[in-house]
Amino acid sequence: MSREQDLKKRLQSARAEMAAQGVSTLGAFYGAQHNMLRPDPILLLLDYRCLGPSALIIPMQGPPQLLLSPVWDLARAREAIGERAVVTAIEEDALPESMAAGILACGGALALAGADVMPVGLARRLMAALGVKPADGAPIIRTCGATRAPFELDRVARAAAIADAGFAHLCEIARPGMWEYEIAAELECAMQKLGSEDNFGLMSTGDHNVAVRAVRDRKLCAGDLIVSEITPCNGGYFAQLCRTLILGEPSDLQREKFDLLLRAEDAGLAMAKPGLPTSGIAKAVNEVIGGAGYADYCRPPYMRTRGHGLGLGGVTPADLNESSGGTLQQGMTMVVHPNQYIPETGYLMLGDTIAITDEGHRLLTQTPRQLFSARA
Repeated sequence: MSREQDLKKRLQSARAEMAAQGVSTLGAFYGAQHNMLRPDPILLLLDYRCLGPSALIIPMQGPPQLLLSPVWDLARAREAIGERAVVTAIEEDALPESMAAGILACGGALALAGADVMPVGLARRLMAALGVKPADGAPIIRTCGATRAPFELDRVARAAAIADAGFAHLCEIARPGMWEYEIAAELECAMQKLGSEDNFGLMSTGDHNVAVRAVRDRKLCAGDLIVSEITPCNGGYFAQLCRTLILGEPSDLQREKFDLLLRAEDAGLAMAKPGLPTSGIAKAVNEVIGGAGYADYCRPPYMRTRGHGLGLGGVTPADLNESSGGTLQQGMTMVVHPNQYIPETGYLMLGDTIAITDEGHRLLTQTPRQLFSARA
């Protein structure tokens, strides 16, 4: 199936969900932010990333309408989108009234997605121009964006390969005396050369990390553990890799505790199959780690989640925890990471991006699942 066919199927899915919820017209706003956690409805439905605040109007019949800003991006948009939508360029300040007029012209029961990311002033003007309170359209976007089409899976897989290469580069260059921000910049540069458009990166260093965080001005020392969360983007789609690197030879205790994470990830991945509950992954991970005597550390503030949706924003499933709802479906992409604070060693990280297949799952990140060491 071609990308065009995939996108037509996606639009049909959105309209089917609109019909199921009694919605005749869906308006979707996106502010052009590049956000790992939020799905971009315009990218989702048109495979186009806008450069400024824009709106997509989807009637039950006829082509969608894209209200695009900035106005000078019109030629690029029309060439890229083709017949998938009618594209009109407008000034950003005129967006609320233009969006309202387009939605009302389509008529019927209305729903709106993206109001939560719309600037307050624009949102107030949009609601005033609509004159009615639309239904919440966010569930429609979440539902039709829950799984990845083949062309999207290719992009997530490419992002995963970039993450693998980025971590390999980190292992090559990491040495005592480097600054955290220096090694993060080296990592960023290496991945951009491979096609990464962005990276949500976290990294902590020290002999006893309590969590992973943004880099700071700390100089690496022999014996440090480097815990890293690497999340590059390719074509608007993210993948994530979590690994632990030690500057020096790991101790027996560090190897023992990292082996606990390996067993926990194995248990979680065994539950990553279509038809099973998303909560089953977290329960399996926590059972292994909790069973080793760390049950009190399997909850906040030591642990927030055992993974989350990934690819095009943290859509479905959202966080992987024991209370999360939903069922795993073929084509979903997510990261499973039993990252864990352990009192004896500090925070250790292990996590991989996977795709749910018809029989189970496929690992998209290919970095060996082991405790890495670099010569100190």
